[in-house]
Amino acid sequence: MEPLKVELPKAVTNAITAAVFDSFKQVQKSVNSDLPLYLSKKQACEYLNISNRTLSEWIDTGDIPYKHIGQTYRFNRNDLDKFMATK
Repeated sequence: MEPLKVELPKAVTNAITAAVFDSFKQVQKSVNSDLPLYLSKKQACEYLNISNRTLSEWIDTGDIPYKHIGQTYRFNRNDLDKFMATK
């Protein structure tokens, strides 16, 4: 017997998705309000809760938005939020 599959109307799924993202953004702002807008590589790893290796792989593949100034990487928190919303 196959499990029952229920499909919600697109408007309902969109509303749920928007509510979840809004809630996530509110929590993130309150928790990370002490972080600067532009994060170092270490701060970006902590912010995204990923390893340095994963971040390096995303940089190498061009998946993640960043600025490379000399030997320094900087990551805009807002761009990281948008990036993670698409993952």
